[in-house]
Amino acid sequence: MTGTGTPTPPPEASLIRLAREATGLSPESAAAQAEIKLSGSRWRQIEAGYRKDSDKPVVARAHTLAHMAHAVGITPDRLEAAGRPDAAEVLQEIARPSTPAAMISALAGLEPWQRDVILRSLDARPRSRREKALLLRTLAEEIERQADADRDPPLGTEEAL
Repeated sequence: MTGTGTPTPPPEASLIRLAREATGLSPESAAAQAEIKLSGSRWRQIEAGYRKDSDKPVVARAHTLAHMAHAVGITPDRLEAAGRPDAAEVLQEIARPSTPAAMISALAGLEPWQRDVILRSLDARPRSRREKALLLRTLAEEIERQADADRDPPLGTEEAL
């Protein structure tokens, strides 16, 4: 218990809260970045370590905690140091590099070194696979728009006539 009579959050909950605050995310935004269904209120309960409506302790399942940690950029080592080796193991699998089909098709025409640069850049901060695929599709659409603009001379120019 803290001095105010509220239960002290477990170490992993404090780690999640500190990492989320360091990224500037609200609990709702962080929950939206997790690749599982998780509400902002549930995120708050896990961070607090208890349910405010009943003062019952709340300890996140390993799967949930791992996805929360991934959403705010916590490494498996830090999660294990906070006393949750079970969640750290799950987080290791979540963080394992994998390339979804949408990303592969978006990168197909690039040289291998170009693909590596782009994928490393996308991994510079935690993103869901869905978010990475969306970023790649958006980038590809923008490049196509620019290429189309380069091919079509503006109307009214000598080149267009």
